[in-house]
Amino acid sequence: MEIKTIIFWVLIIAYAIPGFIFGFKKLSGQKVSIEHFKRWGYPLWFMHFLGFIEIACGLLLLFNATRMYGIVIYAILIIGAIYTHLKNNDPRKYVMTPVYVGLHLLAIFLFTFWI
Repeated sequence: MEIKTIIFWVLIIAYAIPGFIFGFKKLSGQKVSIEHFKRWGYPLWFMHFLGFIEIACGLLLLFNATRMYGIVIYAILIIGAIYTHLKNNDPRKYVMTPVYVGLHLLAIFLFTFWI
């Protein structure tokens, strides 16, 4: 196995596992997630919907045939997260987290075509 293939799969797994974790937190209605969504003014059904989408996108990333769908949907979620944090004047570290996640996703996108 080539080193770029190993790096590619490490990037995907390092992206998908936190996606599963944060998706399950939203889907299960964890107290912290509920507090955030209430503060941002979003309905709780939207939190559950986003949790489901995050888990689904993590699965989509794992397969060559569906990876681009997962990347595009995740990119939309990241844009929404950045917007939400900026709109609500959240601290800079909360605004920058989805930016870094987006850069990670960009690396996966680029590796998809490089391999």
